[in-house]
Amino acid sequence: MSQSTGSPAASRSHPEGFTLVEVLVAFAIAATLLLAVLSVLTMSLEGGERSDAYTKATILAESTLDSLGVVTPLRDGDTADLVDGAFSVHAAVERYQDPEPESNPPSAVQYILLYRVSATVTWQLHGRRNSIALSTLKLGPPAQP
Repeated sequence: MSQSTGSPAASRSHPEGFTLVEVLVAFAIAATLLLAVLSVLTMSLEGGERSDAYTKATILAESTLDSLGVVTPLRDGDTADLVDGAFSVHAAVERYQDPEPESNPPSAVQYILLYRVSATVTWQLHGRRNSIALSTLKLGPPAQP
């Protein structure tokens, strides 16, 4: 009878542990996955910053439209430019032209006119020029002769 005194590890043809090639491959896979996660995180941060800038620009344009005609009466051809931090605002007022002129005869006395007011906000973000434009109609007095 023969007795086997060898350990199970000794009967394997490979020693225990990882080879250098296996470790390098594992590091390469981990680095690729981390790079993908970092790329997604960077894109989401830029998207959040872009969304925040559009929200601020929209609020600025809306407040500009709200303020037109409050302190001074609306007048055809009036424009205003202002800078608010990274945002540049251009506002304009023009008399609204009715698409159906027959509905408003020229001989009628007009006590109130309709004006189109618009605000365009521009800004730079990540080297790109962005803008948003809003417009609305407001009632105002007729032009003084």
